[in-house]
Amino acid sequence: MKLSDMTQKPSLKKLNKVTESRFGFKLDYEAITLPKAEFMRAKIMETVSKVRRSSAIHTAERDPKYLEMLIVYEGLSRWIDAYKTQQLTEGELGTAEAILAAKDMVDTAQDMIEKVGKMQNEQLPALLDSIRDQIGSEQADAFKNTVGGVLANLSQQLNQAREQLDNGTRALTGEGAAPDAMGMAGGEAPVPGMDTGMGGDMPGAEPGMEEPPMEPDEFGGVDAAAGGPEELGRERR
Repeated sequence: MKLSDMTQKPSLKKLNKVTESRFGFKLDYEAITLPKAEFMRAKIMETVSKVRRSSAIHTAERDPKYLEMLIVYEGLSRWIDAYKTQQLTEGELGTAEAILAAKDMVDTAQDMIEKVGKMQNEQLPALLDSIRDQIGSEQADAFKNTVGGVLANLSQQLNQAREQLDNGTRALTGEGAAPDAMGMAGGEAPVPGMDTGMGGDMPGAEPGMEEPPMEPDEFGGVDAAAGGPEELGRERR
């Protein structure tokens, strides 16, 4: 198998078929977690980089162990990218649903304002005419002073409430957020769970996860499963 055969971006299923037929194993992507996949990929790349910096690179293309590592690295990269894209999509969907629910509250407040306005401008004048004709002008004026004031206060309170709801919704979308709510200017928030220093565990390693044994072959390679079948979801044929 030549490296040029790997340039057509095969699917995970096809990559697994290649490793199963050529090397006698396949990866169970259903059993691998994101931290383990990232840890495994990092260890493979570390070994591949050592080979590329050595004289063994001239014969590595014919070495099954080296090709095995490249295929597994490609499969893990595909899986990690797909996993992160799915998480992002689900997060965006949840955010959109929350924003729509907030906007629905604003619309509800607007509907209430319009109903109160209709009571003020349409229902109340007609009702006052009826009271004046059926009961008397004095009673109509008293009703107007009482109910008219109540409706005016209600309309004012509803308008204030709607404005506050709208401001809250705009803050969710970033349209009306205060400067300090947007984070430190010119800086980036640290990625949760990532060590900002040069030392420490490999990125993506889970707490308490032991580093798999490193047994270099003549190319300085390690087993592509880098940690054993049970730990990283590798299935033997």
